[in-house]
Amino acid sequence: MIFTANPGGSRRAANPVAGVVNAALTQPTRWNSLALTFVVAIIAFFAVRASHAYAADDVSYRQAMAEAVRATANHVLPSVVVVEVVGGTGAADGEVEQDAPTSGVIIDKDGHILASSIVVRRPSATILVVLPDGSRHAAEVVSKDEHRDLVLLKIKTDIELNPIELPDQIDARTGQTTVAVGRYGIDASPLVSRGVLSGKERLDGIAIQADARVTASFYGGLLVDLYGNALGILIPAVAEGGAEADTDWYDSGIAFAIPLDVVKKNLARMRAGDNIKKGLIGIVAKSKDPYENQTELAAIRVRSPAEAAGLKAGDKVRGINAQKVQRHQDVRLLLGKFDAGDTISIEVERDGKPLTFDVTLTDSIPPLQPQRLGVIAVDQSATEKQDDESKDEDPAKQVVVREVISGTAAEGKLEPGDIIQKIGIADVDGVESLRRQMIAAEPGKAIELVVSRADESKTIVLTPDSIDSGVMTAIPEAWTEVEAKWSIKELKLPDAANVAAVLAPQSGATPKQLGLMVLLMNPGEAAPKELLKSWRDVAEKTGVVVCAVAAEDNKRWQPKEIDVIGRFVASIQKTSAIEPLAVAVAAPGAISGTKAEAADSMALAVAMSASRTFYGVAVSAKTRPPAVRLRENDAEASLQILLPIERQEEPPSWAPTLKKAGYPVIQAGEVDQETLLRWVRLLQAV
Repeated sequence: MIFTANPGGSRRAANPVAGVVNAALTQPTRWNSLALTFVVAIIAFFAVRASHAYAADDVSYRQAMAEAVRATANHVLPSVVVVEVVGGTGAADGEVEQDAPTSGVIIDKDGHILASSIVVRRPSATILVVLPDGSRHAAEVVSKDEHRDLVLLKIKTDIELNPIELPDQIDARTGQTTVAVGRYGIDASPLVSRGVLSGKERLDGIAIQADARVTASFYGGLLVDLYGNALGILIPAVAEGGAEADTDWYDSGIAFAIPLDVVKKNLARMRAGDNIKKGLIGIVAKSKDPYENQTELAAIRVRSPAEAAGLKAGDKVRGINAQKVQRHQDVRLLLGKFDAGDTISIEVERDGKPLTFDVTLTDSIPPLQPQRLGVIAVDQSATEKQDDESKDEDPAKQVVVREVISGTAAEGKLEPGDIIQKIGIADVDGVESLRRQMIAAEPGKAIELVVSRADESKTIVLTPDSIDSGVMTAIPEAWTEVEAKWSIKELKLPDAANVAAVLAPQSGATPKQLGLMVLLMNPGEAAPKELLKSWRDVAEKTGVVVCAVAAEDNKRWQPKEIDVIGRFVASIQKTSAIEPLAVAVAAPGAISGTKAEAADSMALAVAMSASRTFYGVAVSAKTRPPAVRLRENDAEASLQILLPIERQEEPPSWAPTLKKAGYPVIQAGEVDQETLLRWVRLLQAV
């Protein structure tokens, strides 16, 4: 490999693509200056066209690019190994984890190897490393970086190893050509895939993204640039809500890699056996839109680092470690880079004054135990004084109570028409803000609400209910009035093979915000219109649109159909007035007396993977848990799980795991169609 000088100081391999162009422009000429000027203009003109022609069909360009990719791969392949899991126990999460070996990268001559954490997802008897020469060596797990899905292995061998050079800082530029490199099989055959670096600070700020096709065997391998510089370690991950499990997008044309300069900073700790975990702070954003130009906090998680440091609901974040922020997405990306144990400086504005807090992040926060008042509330524009408010600002919002649900904490305390102004010391200026404060509230603790009732300010003290304390079914009487004729229609998506039907009011017939339940059918059932006939009366009565979706395959549901189900929801929301928070997915097993089947597992997978589409999921208590990567329940998009069993009954074995992750699991007792749809409609209650 030949290296050429680079102004940035890093070693860059000579690029054959550049050589083709250089050869064409260095031929001797005898043109005078005028002719030379003309030629330069012609070259400039054709250079623009050539950039497109080369990529499309120019043979020289394609040959040069292939040569560059081969040279780049050959430069790093001595540092890339195969990692095999032998004798795994427990149920595999699909064919990827069960069968496919993955890759790893040698990082020093002492035998340390970085690999993807996929190799330690299940208990195994042995982890084997296959070196480039084909020799096999048992490996031990030294430590894990759980934040970035990496694991550090170590082998003992007398063979001289070729470690990769770990940079202090990578030079990753969006748009540059990248090469994914791995190995596969007993002979450690090379795996190579080319793509373009398409993004930085992905996966909450920890990864870079390339548009390269990678299979599971690439995981743990290298992402490098065309000059042979290692950029990162490939990991199995997908964008938020993008798939049932993080291996479901393999070979999809998207690859994520952890930058090697970040890996290098943690290596000393990992070599010492320390596990790295994501740093958690415990703040809840006020805005539903992370890209909105505001950073106010709706709530502070109980017993969190943010609470210990003194942050409060209503604080506006202005900076993190001296980096200014304008949106919650900025906050999320900056915080996402830090590990548990890191101390950060966070600057906020409180009552118009700047404050700075030092916060030491932790690896765990007590899980959410979502609470509720028991009201239906709406946002209403407040009357503003023109001399107090800029005309350019959005109108201020008031939270007005529309309905009080009987049997809840709010009954006898709040009344329709009340304007909720404060919860504790925090202002309430939107239903979404109030909802997030309640989801993050401490269970069993009384709260003070300041409300305006008939232009008089009142302070009301009440103790919210835990959402998992029971199912709400007392929908307001006004909701039971059928205002329009409902009909069953076939529903199609242009590029999906799933058969579906929807039971809904005629388009535009009602202004009410309805609920929506997607009912997944078991494989082999293919008559959604027939199924919906039995739901017509109860759907009209409760005001819940029901969409029945059949599996594409008669024998099984497939991970790729998660996205399809979400698109059916989007299609219905375009034609019916659906309350976004009153959307659930269910299976036939949610009805008492119905056995659990494949649709129940799929419903759980859909809800966990599309948490910003579905706010409730109802399945049988005997549901077999799907192979999903469980995320902590989020105050910004909280999900409820309903099971048709009595509170005194033993919950399924997977229920405690969900509760530890902050999901309210409601043991609803006897569940029929009406109970189920009433619950769906009331998902919007605060």
